[in-house]
Amino acid sequence: MSPLLKAIGLANLDEIERNVFIFVREHVSPDGMLIYPLREMGKNLGYSELEIQRALRNLENLQLVDYREGDDPNDPNMILYKDEWLDMFTQQHTKS
Repeated sequence: MSPLLKAIGLANLDEIERNVFIFVREHVSPDGMLIYPLREMGKNLGYSELEIQRALRNLENLQLVDYREGDDPNDPNMILYKDEWLDMFTQQHTKS
């Protein structure tokens, strides 16, 4: 999929969602996994932990990430990301 179509799809996200998504995409391991505390992600991006959590839930609803909370509040959160999810998302949003 062309970078332009991906950019058009990402333009449909709000600012926090877009920033969180870019952060995930830049920090994810080659196998598509990111284990990271939301508090730290919020500090890096300048948002509260709650704002980060809401953005991840919205990204999950859009099927851009698979977000899982740790069992313990002190556990890092796990986020799964795959390029093909972005491809599917942008195909859906560029057709409309």
